Amino acid sequence: MEWQIDPESLRGIARSRGYLEIAPMFQSCLSFQYAPQYVPPVPVFDGPDRPDKDRERWLLNQVSGSDRVWISLKHANLSARRVAEVAEAEGLRVAADFADADDRVLLLSRDPSPPRLPLPAPTGFRFRYAWLNHIAPVTVIVLLALAAVIAGTPSHYEEPIAGLLFLAAFAGMVPAAFTTCLFPRGTRVNWLAREFDGSPHVAFPMRSYRIPAGLVVQIAAYHGYALYGQAATQTGGPSLMFCKL
Repeated sequence: MEWQIDPESLRGIARSRGYLEIAPMFQSCLSFQYAPQYVPPVPVFDGPDRPDKDRERWLLNQVSGSDRVWISLKHANLSARRVAEVAEAEGLRVAADFADADDRVLLLSRDPSPPRLPLPAPTGFRFRYAWLNHIAPVTVIVLLALAAVIAGTPSHYEEPIAGLLFLAAFAGMVPAAFTTCLFPRGTRVNWLAREFDGSPHVAFPMRSYRIPAGLVVQIAAYHGYALYGQAATQTGGPSLMFCKL
């Protein structure tokens, strides 16, 4: 309750830092003891380690001409070793590796050195890709309003256009609120990483990027951020809050 973070996220953070959960010191609390030698290793996801020309060709298209790219092994359906080999042929190396039991995300870069922390504060306007989940429904509503205006005109020529607009608006209303989820996981991880741009505080709903909390915390730590809270939103579900260290 003190940090407003769900217990499973707390356990994951503690486990990743070598802390073993012990009997609670008092009611309604979680207690941990630093004991890395007794903390069981977290199972790490890895893709199939076998030649796959189709997937390797797909990966080659992703990394060709890029200086920095995020790759989800679950989406790539390749092992970390195969991804590193293909990337190295294009001049990219593994700069960071984040993993949990369900996925493993690699940051491939021509400059594998870690970012200089703390990150400088951003200047000027920046576009957040999480806004797409708000912009898209608004666009659908505008289309619906436009259809209503056209349908109210006496001309018969506009009736088919109004019908198409009504159909497009109703069909797109629900999926528009999950626009970011339509993109591959590697793209969503890239957008997620951009959230940690040097701002003092960063917060976003979990549904914005559909990335497991464990991976989000690791990516945040790589950019010099720590999870300090969790809040429930009416429309976006749980929202994670980070602060720059």
